[in-house]
Amino acid sequence: MRLSFTFSVLLTINFWFILSLAQTNGTTEPPTSTAVTTGTSSTSLLLNSAIGACNCDLTRDNCDVNCCCDPDCSAIDRATFTTCTVATPTNDGSRSCVATGVIFISNTPTYRTIIDNGLFCVYIDNNAARNYYEIPRQVQDNVTFNALASKYRRTFTPQAASVATTTSYYRVGDRLKVIYNDSVVGILSLPKPLFSDICDDNNPALFYVNDVSECNRHIKDFNRECSSFSFLSAGSYFQNIRVAKLPSALNTSGGVVFSNPDDLININVSTSILCIDVSTGFSSPCPYTFAPSPTYHSSNNTCSNVLKELSYDIVTNGTRGIVSLSVTLTLTSLNAANINSTYFRQKFSVSYTNNGNANTFRRSGNPGYVVNQPLLAGKLGTNTANNQVILLGSSSNGLFTVISPTASGSCVRKQINRTPIRFGINMRSGCALRVELNNLTSDCQLIREQIINTLIGAEAPTYVATYGNSAVENISDWVAILRQNVPQTSLNTLTGSSGICPNVVMGIHIQILWAYTGSLANPQAKIIGISTSYDDPQSLAYQCVGVSCQSSSGITQHFEITTTVSFIDVSEKPGSQLRSPPRLEVKMPYDFFYPFLSSSVSCNCNRIIFALVTVAAMIYERSYDSIYF
Repeated sequence: MRLSFTFSVLLTINFWFILSLAQTNGTTEPPTSTAVTTGTSSTSLLLNSAIGACNCDLTRDNCDVNCCCDPDCSAIDRATFTTCTVATPTNDGSRSCVATGVIFISNTPTYRTIIDNGLFCVYIDNNAARNYYEIPRQVQDNVTFNALASKYRRTFTPQAASVATTTSYYRVGDRLKVIYNDSVVGILSLPKPLFSDICDDNNPALFYVNDVSECNRHIKDFNRECSSFSFLSAGSYFQNIRVAKLPSALNTSGGVVFSNPDDLININVSTSILCIDVSTGFSSPCPYTFAPSPTYHSSNNTCSNVLKELSYDIVTNGTRGIVSLSVTLTLTSLNAANINSTYFRQKFSVSYTNNGNANTFRRSGNPGYVVNQPLLAGKLGTNTANNQVILLGSSSNGLFTVISPTASGSCVRKQINRTPIRFGINMRSGCALRVELNNLTSDCQLIREQIINTLIGAEAPTYVATYGNSAVENISDWVAILRQNVPQTSLNTLTGSSGICPNVVMGIHIQILWAYTGSLANPQAKIIGISTSYDDPQSLAYQCVGVSCQSSSGITQHFEITTTVSFIDVSEKPGSQLRSPPRLEVKMPYDFFYPFLSSSVSCNCNRIIFALVTVAAMIYERSYDSIYF
């Protein structure tokens, strides 16, 4: 049945193709197909002819996988194919009623959907040349080559940089002018990843543009870079650097810097510097108020006082420029053996506030959530007045976060390494848990607890704000997080055989229900429900792959821990409410059946009924005679 259907399709296509060539309207003669030679070493091409019937046949005298049009593929080869590579492109702009093409028969069906909204199609095409490219000729001299190149090429030469003009005050997006060591004029930088995840220190911080970036540092010489004044030192980003209040405060002429000292601002360190405890991953105020330089300890091969996070906090006053600039620092310690293959991740940010607005809080919408803004989350608690409020996490900045891998893909429990959930952005995040063969069985219980703590984080929230501007005092504007498939603690005592750890949860799924509220002209997104569900418990079985299996000890295996976030729109379409249509009460006149009513005054009903019966009998008798006689 399939062969006959394919054969009929071929006949239909060939019939219409021959018919289209045979029928012309007499106004345009089809061009003659002639062979054109483009060069001595070029293949001769026929004018207005199609070439490349099998584009997936890339290996000579050999069958290409999933290339159903490859003549080198036998029926046995095609039986192993899972799909057919698209071999014959079609000109969707031809608007032909019946498109010509090559149909190949295989055991894998190929589907092609063509949607044409046009009312008409081309039945006979008298101008075949419009469907083919002109045959190009080979270029064999420099004059022709340069002429064609200058006509069609696109230049990659950067445009000449325009001369920067100094304005009297900063505008949004302007670069912040600074002076280094009172001698070199430059711009304030905010390291960001450019072409890879490696930090690029040449990225400028822009005026009134809040920005956050995370990137990796490649540590080549641990001892030298720890001791030197490098990117690991917090002082590299604020010491001996002064910022111009206004762009006109710094002028250069002949290499000499002219400035007014009163118009230059020193970068101050905030009152408290945070230090991260390497063992727990939590941050707390450091025992000092200044930013010390990194120190290398040869005894344990560690580097202390390393910059982990830096945030520029800039206070402005409109056209009067910058009022003050301070930095918030977070320091940590590095171990040469535990820095993920000599890569270290840092975080930088810059934020602006107006002068006089000290107590500010970043909202995620007003009132409805804005797409790509973080979800506000916290826990139910009490304030100093013993009233119920939502307590926002300190290390998470009041945001709902999920796991985020390190530079090498490893899992960490530290709250600082987690990624906030952003409204309307479905995401999947994962990291690799490295487990040694010997620890997979002996530390099975510890592995279970470590995975759960990594999934939920150190500050697991219990409530999420329904709106982007929900107040912590209004509990009704916060929705509780539902939990499903919660791991049973009674099963955590199970132990497995060698190389197997049973009853391990490897993932969590977060589903968020939201809907539009308000008017259609200005809808506001509201979260109406959120649920977290865990994966079904499974057994972690060690399966060695690679040359490392030859060793009997110290071999590790990676297991992926995943978190998925999905936003589900449950908005109900607005329905119009119309008044019910009026009821039609049909009333006939009282004397509508006047000839047939016995109560009629001037009616002789017996005579009327007799007349009607007589007429009906005559009609029936006449119709009966016409049928049988």
